[in-house]
Amino acid sequence: MVQQATIQLMDKSKYEEANLDLLKNLINDYIQSSNKIGQQVDWKYESASFPYNISTKKLDDQDALYLQSNDSNDPRYNHFVVSVQDDKNIVITLLPNSTYGDKGKANEFCRFLAQKVEGKLELFNKRIMYFYKR
Repeated sequence: MVQQATIQLMDKSKYEEANLDLLKNLINDYIQSSNKIGQQVDWKYESASFPYNISTKKLDDQDALYLQSNDSNDPRYNHFVVSVQDDKNIVITLLPNSTYGDKGKANEFCRFLAQKVEGKLELFNKRIMYFYKR
């Protein structure tokens, strides 16, 4: 299941260019917000909301963030990749053995990223969502 979703930074986006440091910061924001939700409902929500370990790998001669499941015994999640293309596009890629659970988490994560950077999101199913001021 190789599919891609893209977040395009527009003229009125919050950031002018994207890089891996920005993505790492936004992932940390995502994890911290899920930790706060977990505290509010008194449940270990962070392990369910973001079940991945993050590492940096090369993808097509380009640095990318590789998100791999932190529980190898959980068949719901495998991995997906987040990378930056042309300093204006954030690309989320589902790899050939990514699961439908990965696709669901990647969709949720795409919407979070697009809201934070105030960009244009093209989802895996080619639908478009606008999060910037028009």
